[in-house]
Amino acid sequence: MFTGLMTQRLSRRAVLIASATAGAGCLAGCQGLSHSTSTDPSAESEPDETDGSFGIGYSESRTSFPSGAEAHSGWVHIVSDGESADLTFDVRFCTELGDVEPELTRSTGNEVVLRFDVTSEFSSETPFSRTIEASECGSVTHLVGGSNAPSDWETLTAAVNDVEIQTVERSGTTPELRPLPDPVRPR
Repeated sequence: MFTGLMTQRLSRRAVLIASATAGAGCLAGCQGLSHSTSTDPSAESEPDETDGSFGIGYSESRTSFPSGAEAHSGWVHIVSDGESADLTFDVRFCTELGDVEPELTRSTGNEVVLRFDVTSEFSSETPFSRTIEASECGSVTHLVGGSNAPSDWETLTAAVNDVEIQTVERSGTTPELRPLPDPVRPR
């Protein structure tokens, strides 16, 4: 009955990514569903030939707007060891932005884009540094996830639709941790 699952060899990296994503989902509150856009563990850092995207796994939960006592800061983290790169993220979106779907793609050359596609309009005029109140963002969609990025990445751009919200430049094998707006909100 389970022989097909038992004989399939998984790489250490595929197991670590799946475990980290599941663990991050539990830490995020185990309130939502887990998603994965790739089920083939052998496709560790090779993009899909049709659209240049990489597999990404994430969990999603919806909660009320956090109180002042709930400290959180959105972030994106990428670690390279020369042979591979592991990407993780933790980000909240105001539900007014609609449904959120993350994807990791190669843009041009060695630039990788972590794009969060939202169904609502999103503008580059949004002032991210301003503190917002619960009345401006009634509830949030919380995404926690990870992926195996291409090992030759030089720049990682995090974007909402086509609006850049963070850029990370590679500095050797040093882990890179960068903040993201918390929460990401409409204009």
